[in-house]
Amino acid sequence: MDADSRIELTVRLWSTGATERFAEYLDRLTSLLPRHQGELLRRIDSVESGPGEPDTVLVLAFPDATAIDGFLRDPARADFDELAGQAVTRSLITDGRTRVDRDELATLHELRPEQP
Repeated sequence: MDADSRIELTVRLWSTGATERFAEYLDRLTSLLPRHQGELLRRIDSVESGPGEPDTVLVLAFPDATAIDGFLRDPARADFDELAGQAVTRSLITDGRTRVDRDELATLHELRPEQP
């Protein structure tokens, strides 16, 4: 994958506190990357900031938007929906694509809204 043309995503994940389930979820999620020509560029497991910060940050790269869509909609993810519910309280994905208007706000997608 050409570094100049790839699209990077930053995935922020908040754990439920079930450490083993969270690790299993991360392993299963990242194991889907090769199916969609994606790669894990960075994984930060210890985010040292204040309360409310994510437990893990992943930086993923894909060759194009079609590959990203395939990864996000992969039916194999349904196989570990229950695991996700046990392991992740919140996830937030932001893209790394260059915006035409630098003053335009980035689009943030919360995949799993916080429970009331």
